[in-house]
Amino acid sequence: MKAVITLKNHVYEVNFNAPIDISLPSNVKDSFTAWYVNPISINPVMGDDFIGSVKQGGAVNFCDIYINPHGNTTHTECVGHISKEKQRVNDVVKKFHFLSQVISLSPRKIESNKSNWQRKGDYIIDKDAIEKVLIPGVEAVVLRTQKDYKSLFNKQYNNTNWPYLLPEAATFLRSSGVKHLLIDQPSIDREKDGGQLLAHKSFWDYPQKTDLLRTITEFIAVPKKANDGIYLLNLSIANFSNDASPSRPVLFKLIKQNNIS
Repeated sequence: MKAVITLKNHVYEVNFNAPIDISLPSNVKDSFTAWYVNPISINPVMGDDFIGSVKQGGAVNFCDIYINPHGNTTHTECVGHISKEKQRVNDVVKKFHFLSQVISLSPRKIESNKSNWQRKGDYIIDKDAIEKVLIPGVEAVVLRTQKDYKSLFNKQYNNTNWPYLLPEAATFLRSSGVKHLLIDQPSIDREKDGGQLLAHKSFWDYPQKTDLLRTITEFIAVPKKANDGIYLLNLSIANFSNDASPSRPVLFKLIKQNNIS
């Protein structure tokens, strides 16, 4: 199915039969994980007169699922992740299609200690790297910071000190009008930062002028076939009343046609 759509006064053709899934499957075995959470578990419900497994003699498969959205799923979070006030991501994400840009970046190594939580040897994503390539007017930015796509499916992140955004980079994205930030890391912040969460706070402008409509999506995986450039992003979340929810972001390549006169 193909369609012609108008975004930001530009006309594009989009092929909805060619989706590029940038979520990761969450499996019981050999799945990616971070934040020291328990592995995913999926177990049949068992009762006195009920067996939730066809294999074990039941009529249907009927399972309980244990997950932690932040630790073992591609997930989308709202400011409720860091705020005292209860905010729910399913109250935030009311639109699901956005003009987006895929940006590939190589995190830069810090050569000296900058603070207690920016240490020599850390890999960071700074404002300059994003500012050089950001296209004005995009609503979502998809950051690809890892080259080995296949490794992301079962990567273990605990105690790895993954690359992170500097708060100046997050502030720049916010001030540029980006509403939805997606990254192929467990977090936009340092694994161990003393609870500061400076990039999160900068992107949401929390607690100064908190923008409740912004989201951050972590644990994505962008395949090589998704070249850098402009896409239509479909950001779908499970309808959980929580600060974060498992999500399945999907990209569709946009082919520019002509401007609206």
